[in-house]
This record gives sequence, structure tokens and C-alpha cells, in this order.
Amino acid sequence: MVQIDLSELDPFYNNSSLSTDFYELTMASAYFSANQSDKLATFEMFVRTLPDNRNYLVAAGLEQVIEYLLNLKFKTEHLLFLKTHDIFKRAGEKFFDYLLNLKFTGNMWAVPEGSIIFANEPLLRIEAPIVEAQIVETFILSIINFQTLIASKASRIVNAAEGTPIIEFGFRRAHGPLAALLASRSSFIAGCTGTSNTLASYKFGIPSSGTMAHSFIMSFNREEIAFKEFIKIFPDGFLLIDTYDSINAVKKIIQNKIKCKGLRIDSGDLLNLSTDIRKLLDNEGYKTTKIMVSGDLNEYVITDLKYKKAPIDYFGVGTELSTSRDQPSLNGVYKLVGIKQYSKTTKKYEKFYKMKTSINKISYPCPKQVFRFEKNNLFLKDIIVLEEEKIDNATPLLLQYLKEGQLIQKLPTLHEIKKHHQEQISSLPERFKKISHEKVKYPIYLSRKLQKIIKELKKESFN
Repeated sequence: MVQIDLSELDPFYNNSSLSTDFYELTMASAYFSANQSDKLATFEMFVRTLPDNRNYLVAAGLEQVIEYLLNLKFKTEHLLFLKTHDIFKRAGEKFFDYLLNLKFTGNMWAVPEGSIIFANEPLLRIEAPIVEAQIVETFILSIINFQTLIASKASRIVNAAEGTPIIEFGFRRAHGPLAALLASRSSFIAGCTGTSNTLASYKFGIPSSGTMAHSFIMSFNREEIAFKEFIKIFPDGFLLIDTYDSINAVKKIIQNKIKCKGLRIDSGDLLNLSTDIRKLLDNEGYKTTKIMVSGDLNEYVITDLKYKKAPIDYFGVGTELSTSRDQPSLNGVYKLVGIKQYSKTTKKYEKFYKMKTSINKISYPCPKQVFRFEKNNLFLKDIIVLEEEKIDNATPLLLQYLKEGQLIQKLPTLHEIKKHHQEQISSLPERFKKISHEKVKYPIYLSRKLQKIIKELKKESFN
């Protein structure tokens, strides 16, 4: 039987430079062979179009990207593995020596985690020697696409709840333990109050929450015995009441004078059940007992329950949240926008702007910044500009985090990131937060200088 070290499945622990698509490494070899490895490249990550039913995105995953870049390193065993591939037989030992000594030495700018962003706005910009900038593409996309996707979904669900706490219950439905861990983190950033994921609580300090499973109730001869035994150990626990009949279970709790902090309903007509149970509890001296509901909840179900004034104190959301079930992927891309090449003639770096012009997959050239305008503390519009452009009375969204491979500013705690997102949400006009199937477009403009360069590069591409 093959023994698997779980840390080897998690690039956060071993910082494996092999956590990339294979073609990133073949390109690295070709760059090196062509004496291009000292060329400075600028890549930007952005999302081409917002997913359906999304009016905005919540940036997340930056901390893990920074951790990865700071620890990027090839191990000897990694290089021995690459050498087993025939495709590298012409690469030469100098290339593998180059990889063995490789580390990230570039610069990185990014939108802070928890920030609200929109389509075609750069979330992150990397400027580094082209091999370094190229091989990190896959990891960056994987981490930021997933966490941004989940944070955006969670933010919508939190908006729908209108202040009622949301607890993330998605571990068992997530696409593996690592995805579950990152989903818990992203959900907390976007406003969830707790998680059922014990590792996420341990690793990130997210409040842990849990009730019980139906199997616990079923393992006892009588439902009320299960309730008593659980409350004996966990007096502040929530009792799961829908194993057999929810109303009857509540009557048993009352008849047996079982005092508990709350009840959880995991199935059935949540509106009518919560309403009937609330009345029953209030009439029998259980006014302080809370009601939690779970079971295939999403922002639409929650919006309907809130509209109909269901007496629900907590929502437990699992599958829909940890998988972003309605939109399970994000089309974030990482594109080359500029090259700096040293000229032996001028003894300076010369700039070359790069632009992809293929149909439906255009990318804007040049290293860029995004400025956001506000009016009455509400977001008004964004302008995408060249990195050197300055705009008065507007806030630049991208901050520099890495300079020459070194972290240059303190990273916020997860609670600080969550607070930042709450501030961002309070500045987002209500029409963007409304839960519906209709998209609302946020006004984004390109500066005149950027438009001019785009026009020139488009013209060149057709000549």
C-alpha cells in the first residue's frame, strides 16, 4: 500500500514549484535556451466577464499567493523528476542548475483581499524576469480564481440574510479537504460568522460551529434520550429535530423539560416549520431558544425566507456555498501586458507593450492601475489607467506588496480583511447587492492614454 503524506498534496506546506502546468516549465526551458531569461515581463490577472447572477466580485487568495512566491524553490528531487521526461532531453544541465537556484525576485501589486472588483480590472500584477513571472501563472490563477469565486458567492448569501448570521457548513461537499479549507477562509472574509471546518478554525481562527448528525439521534432508542445525553455534555448545543418529525421532536423537548440554546431544522418546509415551531416554543416558555435552518440553502431561498419573515436566527449553508454551485468556476486569466528588454546600445531597458487581440479574448496592454471614485461614500465609477498615471480625488486599488522578491508591507489578519470587506460592501450601491437574476453593470472607463495605446496596437496587429 502506498503511503501518502497529505502535506505533499498541499503546496502551502511544501511550497512546491511543481504546482504548475507542465507547459509553464517547457516554456521556461525555451526562454532559457533563447537567452531570454533576463527579459523583464509584466503579467496581469483579471476576470474577463462576471459570472451569471453576479454584479461584483470579492478579491481573495492574496495571502496564499504571497506565501507561495516568497517560498518558491525547486528541490533536487523535482529536477530529477523533470529529467525523466524526454521533452527535456535537449534542455541541458545549465537550465536545471538555473532552476535549482531560482527564487522569485520580482515585484507584485494587488488589490487587497476583501475588496470589491469588477470585470477586466487587474486584481494582481507581476513584474519579474520572464521565467519567474511565467511559471507562477498556474498557481496564482488556481488560488485567486477559487477563493474569489467562493468569497463572491458568500458575499451574496450574506447580503441576502440581511444581518442573520450565516455559518459555512460546506466541508463535506467541497472538492477535497484543501478546497474546503480555502472555502471556509473565503466565506469568513465575505461575512460568514463561523464554520463547521475544524481545521479552518484552527488554522485561521474562524469561530467553529457544529450541532449533531441524524446518526446520533438514530443511535438511541428514543429521540428524547439522544437530546438529553447531548445537552448533558453540551448545554449550549443545538439539537437536530428533523430526524423523524420536527414538530413532534419539539413537543418531546418541551414535555421532557430539556433546555437547549437552539434547534436545527435540516429539511422540510422551512418557512412553515420555523413559524410553527417558534409559536410552540414561545407558548411553552422557550422564548430564548434559537432556530437554525440548513439544507440546500442559497441566496434565493434565504431571500424568500427573509421576505416572508420566517423566524429564523441562523442559516447554515453548505453545498451551494463551498462549491458556488450555480457558477462553479471563475474565468480569471493571467496575461502578458508588457516587456522590458535591456538594450546594449542605449544601456537602458526599453519598453514594449503587449496586447492579445484574438476574438472574444482581448486583453488590455500596459501595466495598469485602477482608480475608484466615490460620491456620498458610495462607489461611483472606476477608471483603468497606465501605472504611471495619477488621478485626483480617486483611490488607487492596487497596492505594492512585493519589491525585488521581498514583502514590503504587513499583511492584515483575517479579521482585518473581513472588516475591510464590510466597509467595501457598505460603499457598494444597493442595486448591486440586490439578489436577482438580473445583472447590473458598474461603470468602468479606460483613460485616454490607455485607449490610444490600444488603438495603436490593434492597428499594428492587422498590418
